[in-house]
Amino acid sequence: MEWSKLKNVILLMLLCVNAILLLLVGSQAGQDSRYQAETRQAARAVLEQGGISFALDEIPDDLTLPVTTVTRDRSGEAGIAAALLGEVTPEGESEVRPRYTGPGGTAEFSMNGSFIITFTPGTWTLEEGQAYEDASQACLDAMGFTGALSDLSRNGDETVLTYCQSWEGAPLFSCSVRLHWQGSDLIQVEGQRLDGTAAPASGKTLLSTPTILVRFLAGINEGGYVCSRIDAMDSGYLFTGNTTRQVQLTPVWRFVTDTGTYYVNAVSGEFTPLE
Repeated sequence: MEWSKLKNVILLMLLCVNAILLLLVGSQAGQDSRYQAETRQAARAVLEQGGISFALDEIPDDLTLPVTTVTRDRSGEAGIAAALLGEVTPEGESEVRPRYTGPGGTAEFSMNGSFIITFTPGTWTLEEGQAYEDASQACLDAMGFTGALSDLSRNGDETVLTYCQSWEGAPLFSCSVRLHWQGSDLIQVEGQRLDGTAAPASGKTLLSTPTILVRFLAGINEGGYVCSRIDAMDSGYLFTGNTTRQVQLTPVWRFVTDTGTYYVNAVSGEFTPLE
């Protein structure tokens, strides 16, 4: 057989093999998709049999956040104090809980990331027509804090805004900052933040969403909690490990229900109520 004809035959055979492989892959993908849909429906049915309705339109896809180790960096604390309070002076020689004083007030930081900043009246005030959310965001920007507003409450002349920190675009449920306004004056910012160098942790496999739902139901029943409806299911991170120097950010699912908020660890399946 001439080489040109043989080459054409070989090319045709390769095309046929590729077509067959594509059909097999497509068939497998279709089977996987149907299996996942059936598994999700089964998980929803298990919840309903347990007396818990799933109020969301769809069950979320499996979590893909990486388990991450973060080594804290505290070098920016003096800069945060200066950005909010003006030129500051360190007080004492404690590296565990440094304190800074400036014309705008005082700031104190702890090794686990918690802090409290108290302002002299008039340091941070609302501009005419400015919303609390905009003024609070300006303060957080000055701190270098990235997060989303999670709560706003009012009690008389006091308004408190709570922001949950974001880490690589995902909520870091362990860290939140509260800004306390008295009328038009910001009087205090306090909470917990994380800053540092991240590195991926290898060898961690995440549980599927249906498995997480079953673990949630088991946690509710074993803990004796009362719950009849899941209103929200959000993915994010929680701290685990040593919170003073190096922490592990573990992916979790947060369940907001009609009676409270709960977390399920996406690696271990551990169920934890919000304290």
